[in-house]
Amino acid sequence: MGVSRRGCDLIMALIAIIVHLVFRSNPGNETRHADILSQIPSTITAALSKLNLDGRSTVYAVCPACHCTYEPHFNHDSSIPIYPDRCSNRPKPDSETCDEPLLEASGTHNTKKPIRPFVYHHFHDYLAGLLSRPDLEQLMDKSCDNLMDSLSQTQPAFIGDVFRAEFLRTFEGPKPGTLFVDRQGGGRYAFSLNVDFFAIEGMRVRGANTSAGIISLACLNLPLDIRYKPENMYLGIIPPPNEPHLTEVNHYLRPLVNDMLDSWDRGIRFSRTALHPEGRMTNSAVVAAVMDLPAARKASGLAGPRSHFYCTVCQCFHQSTLGRTDFDNWVKRDNKLLRAHAEAWKNATTSTEQDKIFVKYGTRWSELWRLPYWDPSRQLVVDSMHCILEGLAHTHFREVLGLTMTRASAPAPPIRAFMHDFTPANPADTNMTAKEIKQVAEIHALLMLPAEDGDNNWEKLKLKLLGKNMKPLQFVCNKLEIRPEKYPRRCFKSDWAKALIDWVS
Repeated sequence: MGVSRRGCDLIMALIAIIVHLVFRSNPGNETRHADILSQIPSTITAALSKLNLDGRSTVYAVCPACHCTYEPHFNHDSSIPIYPDRCSNRPKPDSETCDEPLLEASGTHNTKKPIRPFVYHHFHDYLAGLLSRPDLEQLMDKSCDNLMDSLSQTQPAFIGDVFRAEFLRTFEGPKPGTLFVDRQGGGRYAFSLNVDFFAIEGMRVRGANTSAGIISLACLNLPLDIRYKPENMYLGIIPPPNEPHLTEVNHYLRPLVNDMLDSWDRGIRFSRTALHPEGRMTNSAVVAAVMDLPAARKASGLAGPRSHFYCTVCQCFHQSTLGRTDFDNWVKRDNKLLRAHAEAWKNATTSTEQDKIFVKYGTRWSELWRLPYWDPSRQLVVDSMHCILEGLAHTHFREVLGLTMTRASAPAPPIRAFMHDFTPANPADTNMTAKEIKQVAEIHALLMLPAEDGDNNWEKLKLKLLGKNMKPLQFVCNKLEIRPEKYPRRCFKSDWAKALIDWVS
């Protein structure tokens, strides 16, 4: 019902109070009443555990300094997780061990808990939840079957869903020579991956800058109207307060990639689903990574959008290629070379060697490269919200059309009496100050203003021109090839102003 866990705990506590008051109003059989009250869970977590409805998850210990994650281990006779005391990660090939403390005292049973925990919700447990609903399982299979039936037809000109796009029509599955959507009686499920970060305490100047991240998955087999409902999506939280830097996000992606790799290589068999009580074999894949530009480049290990490697699809490189529209000549990036460069960066023995590889090829290692089908030039997608709504539409309305609060409250620009192609002042070609260069443009605007009230207008214009410095007045006159009546060296500012007024009249 969309109620938070804290709200659920309050509701369950109120239920216990109500039952207790009912028992008090009906005395007798106190022993049975006490037994019933003791069985009512006090929290929603306890209720989910009693009904075996809580999701399967693993709490990793995260290094506060380098974000390295550590999976817990358990003794055969204990359910208490065991973590290393200190971080043993080397952030760079030639750096010292991090050695940052990972644990702090928990205050109970003399045990320790992670200073910074990362709760990983197991992907296959999430998928089991989808397959436990007969309506969803039927829809997830139907999307693959519909695509297989349509392969003999011409691809539509307009693509309204990813399951009609070229990628899934040609995407090979774990078995070479067969399509991924050819499920052959099993389950084939395609997912889109999203990684994003949020300032959870707001965006304020000199305010708190705590950042938390999410790792989410959406099942593309589901129809669009239910695909992105919260109950149908996978969600993992990258803990605050600091956003992982560059390749540090790999530590949080590694558990998910492990599960996706198992699902691809060996397949996962569910002992029972809603429509298959005898069980079924499934394969899942991340077919698209849909993120904004900074998160996309960080998750994929590619150079940022402001670098010379500004495109992840083609080989356009350097600022000299910006604005190219000859798309017929754009060459797609070679995925084999991208993978080779990423592996070379990973296997480099020094940070200097890694830096050289990144500068030359714009590629670092990403956990996504462990997926044998990963091709960022085809699967890395800029999401429509950031690209269109916050990018193109934002720029068009605010910059091109000028629909902003500042411009709305500003006075309307005056209508020009005439147009003239004035020569602007170039700072490199003049000995004027920045203030005087600005005054040149102001003089150009004054000369094109419409007349207000006859002869008196020239006096007003003269006063405004006299408010400018001598050099800007001389510059404008020289570019217009006009001279005062007197010899230039004997002219005053008023003579230059009068020459401009005569030119306008």
